[in-house]
Amino acid sequence: MRRFIDSLPGRVISQLVVLALLLPTLTLGLLARAMAQDGVGGIRTPRNFVAVVEFNNLKEGGTDYGARAQAALIGEYAKVGDPDLELLPQEVVKLAIDRLGVDSPPKGLVNLLRVAQEAKATRVVTGDVVDYMIREVSGGKQAVVSVRVVVYDVASGLTVNGAAVKGESTIRPSSVDNRSLVNDAISQAASVAIRDITARKLPFGTVLNTLTTSALINQGTRTGFRPGMQVIVKRGREQVATARISEVEPDSSTIQILNSSKGLKPGDRVEAIFTVPAVAAGFTAAGQPRIERPRKSGNPSGLITALIVLGLAAVLLGGGNSSGNNPTSDVYAQTYMDATLAPEDSAIQINWRINGFANGRDKVRWQVWRTDVPEAPVTFAQGADSQVINRSTDNATTSFTWLQNTGTPVGQCYATPGANSTAFRPVTAGTVYNYSVELVQAIDTLNDPNQTGGGGNAGGNAGGNAGGNAGGNAGGTTATAGGTTATAGGTTATAGGTTATAGGTTATAGGTTATGGTAGTTGTTSQTICWVLSDRVAARGSATALRRPTPSAPTDGAQLNGVNVFSFAVTGATGFNTQLEAVLEFSNDINFAQRNTVIVARKSTRVGPDSFPSVDVGSATIPAAIRTAATVFWRVGIRNASDRPGVKPERNGWGAYVYSLSRTFKPPVGPPDPPQ
Repeated sequence: MRRFIDSLPGRVISQLVVLALLLPTLTLGLLARAMAQDGVGGIRTPRNFVAVVEFNNLKEGGTDYGARAQAALIGEYAKVGDPDLELLPQEVVKLAIDRLGVDSPPKGLVNLLRVAQEAKATRVVTGDVVDYMIREVSGGKQAVVSVRVVVYDVASGLTVNGAAVKGESTIRPSSVDNRSLVNDAISQAASVAIRDITARKLPFGTVLNTLTTSALINQGTRTGFRPGMQVIVKRGREQVATARISEVEPDSSTIQILNSSKGLKPGDRVEAIFTVPAVAAGFTAAGQPRIERPRKSGNPSGLITALIVLGLAAVLLGGGNSSGNNPTSDVYAQTYMDATLAPEDSAIQINWRINGFANGRDKVRWQVWRTDVPEAPVTFAQGADSQVINRSTDNATTSFTWLQNTGTPVGQCYATPGANSTAFRPVTAGTVYNYSVELVQAIDTLNDPNQTGGGGNAGGNAGGNAGGNAGGNAGGTTATAGGTTATAGGTTATAGGTTATAGGTTATAGGTTATGGTAGTTGTTSQTICWVLSDRVAARGSATALRRPTPSAPTDGAQLNGVNVFSFAVTGATGFNTQLEAVLEFSNDINFAQRNTVIVARKSTRVGPDSFPSVDVGSATIPAAIRTAATVFWRVGIRNASDRPGVKPERNGWGAYVYSLSRTFKPPVGPPDPPQ
């Protein structure tokens, strides 16, 4: 053996055996190195091409705050210097929007993803300027904004990062324009958002092995994966599956496949997705945004079990009925104005969404209540409707009937409707109202097993007894009793539309009396309809009845130059002292299309005469297309900023204000052309 080992073939074979023994160790070492390079902050992260689109301005249209948020995000992204992130030029994004013919900002997720795909982006950033306010502080004033930023994965359409943040401007003198303060606050919010997004290193890993409905990946708790986390699986730029982390070890995880289009294979990339907190309009008393943090995800089996138990309990305790008597899942009221209303009129539209309680029964009428009239509804709508308008022109001398709760529990059947009468109650301009609605439903008791009617047993028994006795006395002669027919001998009697079997079976001829039938189950159908009154559901916010403001100066068609005073008046109820927000808008379009309209001034106002005192009609802050138009249209809008959700936009408009009728002016005339 030693002689063979010392020979050339022996040495070659020995070296091959050693290499074969070392090969698994070398392979594992290389794999570990590759795994170390893959994960959070790994150097093998595929480059992401990011497109940033214009943000939505949820507070009001006609401003460039959405575009300002877009520009601020781009500037902050450019400062990051991430080698795995490449920001697409805005010209590329704008060209994609123009090619597709969609609006900017893109409306809806489908259009947003179409723009991103057209621009060849793997990530698209959008968001909302949710709300902003100007507050007086020591030394001047300051703007505060709430902004929500969302980062979508283009392949899956799922959120993979984002932030909900607050931005504050620097404190400036009271003379500084509010628009400048808001723009400054948006820039600050963008900086905070990008710091938040880049600091959040969402975990990712690589598929090592696959089974039928699960797969093993190369990252675990050390890089941030946790049980219940939602992930997407990608192959290059294409999404191939969605999954959930089911088991986690320090350096590996198991994913359960939820949906798969092409199946998984080793080398596919797994990325965690992220739920961006929602942001509601308004601010807290401390001036903080109303951010709704998402609940932590986890194993939902306990929750599902609890819901099943509660559902069974509701069915058992309610006799199979719905556990609640709310006919609507959402009620809200909005200040209303349209072309059918005269300038001196005002109105409020009350809206609701019908839920499952209201379905399956005959919806007769919606009764609409106001807190200032506790004794009766103020108006009504037909059962098939989902809205009604309470107007200042509602005729207070006209009455309507309504169903009153006369002691029967809510959700239970009334034998007869409480036919009460009440007058319509109009709204008064300048008054803040709170509404609620309830539903009246009609139920056929013969078709509804949960309701019972009266009078049936009496009719059935009467028909059975009369028919049986009459048939026995006649000795086989047919007799009619109670409007029904009884067979001789008392064998069968029909009453109330049902069949009753008599107690006696034998009749003797010659006048001998037989034993009459006595049974009868169901009688007359004279009472088959009853009425059900639902719970009363309050609207989720108040609404203010407002008339159109009246412009007074400058005169219509005037030639204007330099600084001017734009005057108007607000009309309202005596004693109405609620503070309103007023805006002055310029446009080169008689219909005030959003893209052709700009808010040039804003102020607080109350009932009575007021004005925007210093408006420079030639200011460079006014878009050139408007300030150089042959005719500029202007109008004043008002609203109560405390109303939620606020003013319903007019059909021919877009802004959330009640607008005056429009006027025009001729803009400044430029200097004459130099002599030739």
